[in-house]
Order: sequence, then C-alpha cells, then structure tokens
Amino acid sequence: MKKCETYSLGKKLKKNHNLSDRLRLKVAKKSIPKLYLTLKSNNDCRPIVCYKNESVSQTEKYKIKDRLKFLRLLTGKPLLKLESQYKTLHAKWVAANKPKLYFIKTDLSNAFGCINRDKLAKILSEKHINIQKTEKCMVMKKKIAQQYRDLVTELRKPILICAGSTVYEWKEGLVQGYKYSPALSELYYSYLDEIYFCDHMKLRDNQVKLFIRVVDDYLYITDNLADATSFLNALSNYRNVNYEKTIVNFPHENIKQSEDIFFLGYCYNTSTMQVSRADNIFAGQMSYKIAFTSRFSEMHKFIESRIGQSGIPINSHIFNLNYNNEELIWRHIYTTFCLSANKLCTIMAILCNEQEMKKFLWLYKKRVAVKLSNSMIEVLIRNKPADFIFMYCINHFRFLAWKALYLCAKQTPKCTGLVPFINDELTKSNCIFGKWREHARRIDTNGECERKSIREVCRRPDLRKIFRDFDVLPKGFECYHHKRLL
Repeated sequence: MKKCETYSLGKKLKKNHNLSDRLRLKVAKKSIPKLYLTLKSNNDCRPIVCYKNESVSQTEKYKIKDRLKFLRLLTGKPLLKLESQYKTLHAKWVAANKPKLYFIKTDLSNAFGCINRDKLAKILSEKHINIQKTEKCMVMKKKIAQQYRDLVTELRKPILICAGSTVYEWKEGLVQGYKYSPALSELYYSYLDEIYFCDHMKLRDNQVKLFIRVVDDYLYITDNLADATSFLNALSNYRNVNYEKTIVNFPHENIKQSEDIFFLGYCYNTSTMQVSRADNIFAGQMSYKIAFTSRFSEMHKFIESRIGQSGIPINSHIFNLNYNNEELIWRHIYTTFCLSANKLCTIMAILCNEQEMKKFLWLYKKRVAVKLSNSMIEVLIRNKPADFIFMYCINHFRFLAWKALYLCAKQTPKCTGLVPFINDELTKSNCIFGKWREHARRIDTNGECERKSIREVCRRPDLRKIFRDFDVLPKGFECYHHKRLL
C-alpha cells in the first residue's frame, strides 16, 4: 500500500485550498471503501474493504453488473455445482467397483494479493482476442470491443482504500472486497489452471477423477496414485500454495495425511465416500453465529429468516441417500434442527424478555417442525436410489425438531422457562418412544391426513437405536450464555 497524498491532507494543508476544492475532496473521500481487518483462525488478519451500498448509483450498479457478466464470458467456465459433480463421481466410482481413491485438498495463501496485474492484463487481452476471432456477428464484435475498453479503463484506475482517516492506494495484486476481485481472480486462476493442470483436468474413459477449484480452494480426487503425485508436483508452479493446510489421504513425506478431508464446509470420508457437515460449522460459538442488523422492524420476520431454510441451507450434497447411509442422514437431520433451534434460543435470549418468548414457539413450529422438515423430505426423496424406500413418519421429524429445541432451551439460561411448553409439543409427536395413539404418517398441503400411521414404521427398532443418541446435543455444540461472553 502507498499513502495517497491527495486525499490525506492535514488540517494545515487543507487551508491552502479553497472551499470548493475541500468540499470536492470530502465528497470523493466518502465514496472510498473502508479497510477492515478480520481475525483468522491462525491468529493472522485478513484485509477486507467494504463499500457503502448507498454511495453507488443505479447507473454505476448496472455498469458493474455488465462488466461482471463480460468477465464471466471471458473466463468461459461453466458454473457447475459441487453436489452435481460429486454425484457423477460417486456413480462412476460405484460402476468401477469402488476402487481406492486418492484425495488432495489444498488452498492458496493470499490468492487475491498474489495476482500479477501485468499478467492479468495480458490474459484479458488474449481472452478478448480469442472471443473476437470466434464471434461472427459484427454488432456483437463492436459491443465486446467496447466492453473490453471500458473494463481496461476501469482496471487502470487506482484501487483506493480508507484506513482510519488516511487514504491508501493498493499497489500489489487485488484486495478482497473490491467489486471486481472475485471475477478477475476466477479469470486469472482458471487461465493458469489450464496451463499447470492441463492433464489433470482432462477426463479419460473409465477414469474416476474430479478437479474442483472454488476461489482459492482446490480438491482433486483420482483413482491413480501416480496421477495424485503428479498433481502435487504441478501445484509447485504456484508460489503461494499453503502446504500447512494441504491434506491427502495417502502417505506422503511432507504433507499431512487424514482419512477425512474437509472442503468448503463439508467433510468427505475417503473410504466410504460419505459426506457430512464439517464439525467446525457447529463447534463452539459458531453454533449460534448470527448476523444481526439494525434494519429489522418486525421480530417474527427476522426470526423467520434466521431459523428457516434460508438460514439453514438444505442441499442434495448432504441429504443424499445415494452415498450416505440412513443412520448418517438422520444425524444430519438432527444436527440441522439443532442449528435452527439454537439460533432461535440465541435471538430470544438477546432480544426478548421471558414473557415474550412463548409467542414465538408457533413460528418455530411453522418454519422448522413443518416447513424445514418438508424441505428435507423433498430433497431426500429426489436423491435416493430407485429401488430404495425411505420409511419414515412425519412425527419422526417433528419429534427431532422439538427435541433439539428442548435441549437448546435447557442450556440457554434465559430460555429455560420455555422447557415445559416445548415438552408438551415433544410428547405429542413422540410416536417412536411414547404412548401409542393413531395419527397421520403423511399430511397433504391442506393439512389433511394423506396416509395413516403404521405402528411398525413409527417404532422401527433401528430408528429407536439411532434416536437414543439424540438425548444430547452434537459433540462440540455450544449454546448461547450471556455471562460466557463477558
């Protein structure tokens, strides 16, 4: 970084300028994003700049959107979801009689800051020329040429950041938070990946292989040990590989080995190919991490957005019976309910008094015990083998939802008054252990009984054994305690 003298004039120097110049500088300075330092898990800091959304006009927002679209065109990389790629890999692995797979997980340190701007400019130019060669329409050629000129003009502008009252120019690489950093980073590293990992990205017949890079995180899976070793050698082309975070599942003299590989919040068992959430998502204070905002007016809408499906992502990568067994699926279901219940207890403990808390239980029933349960069921039904029958009762889901809230409320000091009311709901849905009564096993969209309960399904012995482990919160799970934060 280099101090920008124009925007960092002291009080004495400002007096040498007339009033209009000082006002112009003041207005210009307001639009400069502020630099923040966020603490990383290794006690290091990550510099991030934050833009004021209201300082960007609608015209400027449209230009940014248009340039980002153009950068995606230059990158030419299709947007593929991790879950769909892994599903394809798993199907090939099963078809190949489940051979030994070799996993490599690594990442790049300071990926944005290590981008060579001169090389980036050459990549932009080369990509633009290639597109112009393939495009036949003259109108599109002119539009692409204009977009390229606009983008180059924008990138030639200095990247200014404000730290305190001082303005600096970011000289090396790109800064995290800059509006074009993610798209430019994707273009830059995609181009280099095609050079360094050319052989590893090609998929040959009958080969079980997967190459994924998301920003600065790499995951490489192959059925060939020599291929895995070759990938590690190719990694050395990057000078900023973080070998401390590099993990493999096979013996290597310089790299850590583990049967469990963590990638993008997921944990991959390299022997069984099962996928679960990474433990650090619900460990310690991460269990009740919530983004509070000063702009919420209605409490129930705020709670709904935090405890519902938007706050607890449900996807086919975890809720998938093609490669996860039923016991693991039920553990994922229980953990999902625990995360949702803990968020509710945390919000109520911080923002509500004890008299107000009871009225939000209906919201938990609506958004979690009903809607979140339905979402998980829908995803599971879509992602299972054709010959597999997922035997469940709707009360199994509701029982786990209320069980999770019961345990979280007991361990959240300000929410203990809710325990008797939660216990009533828990008793109503307890068809697996409680007193038997007739009820609906499936309910249609109108709330009417679609299928009646079957005692043998409700009291499945294998499920009873699994559910007995759910008398405690998941290992490492922590509930909010106001005194612990002091």
